[in-house]
Amino acid sequence: MKRPAALILVGVAAVAGLALGRPPAVAAATDRLPDLGMARLRDLSIDTTTRPGRRLLRFTTIIVNIGAGPFETIGRRPDTSTTQMTVTQRIRNSAGSYRQISTPAVMFWAGDGHDHWHVRDVEAYRLLRLDNGRRVGTGAKHGFCYFDNTAYRLGLAGAPSAPVYGGCGRAGDLRVTTGLSVGWGDTYPAGIAFQWIDITGLRAGRYRLRATADPANWFAETSNTNNNTWVDLRLTGSGVRVVAYGPAA
Repeated sequence: MKRPAALILVGVAAVAGLALGRPPAVAAATDRLPDLGMARLRDLSIDTTTRPGRRLLRFTTIIVNIGAGPFETIGRRPDTSTTQMTVTQRIRNSAGSYRQISTPAVMFWAGDGHDHWHVRDVEAYRLLRLDNGRRVGTGAKHGFCYFDNTAYRLGLAGAPSAPVYGGCGRAGDLRVTTGLSVGWGDTYPAGIAFQWIDITGLRAGRYRLRATADPANWFAETSNTNNNTWVDLRLTGSGVRVVAYGPAA
């Protein structure tokens, strides 16, 4: 009767010893998603010279990344005769690796007098009547080349102190990588090509200018609820005056 009990105790001790010697379980890697948003709109003005006879509302926008990981997009095409690139998003994780997902986005060359590739409609601009919310204007710009050119919130965890992403490729490229590091943004100044909404014929009054990052929700990010900002303004026959600012990233 005593011998089997002793053997059982030895077996339990052996199992316990194996458990103690086993390396700890490794936690599953978690995605470090970007979180896109728009900084406060600024530099609003009326332009009557770019297109004679038209009134253009110009403004500066900054798309930013305030997430846990970089916003990185990769365009690819099979050959130089293909005019557009398909776009995948690279999502990095806590283990130091990454995965790639396909997106509906596309890249195209130039389109606004710039010699580089653009991601189509990664930002959208709308002008609304403040009294009834009806849209009365849409941004003329549809192509965007985004990279780290504006330090926005470098105190965020994982934000690099210097730019990581820069430029948007050359004409003959078959692969182009664009992106925004954590805490960085990309500025489109008011004076750049197509950075306006045509307001010719709009009557004087109060309006809301809204700017949205990733308006179609093509890209994976932490939240889609904080992608836009707005500014309320008053248009007059001679200019524009800011009335109020909405929340920004």
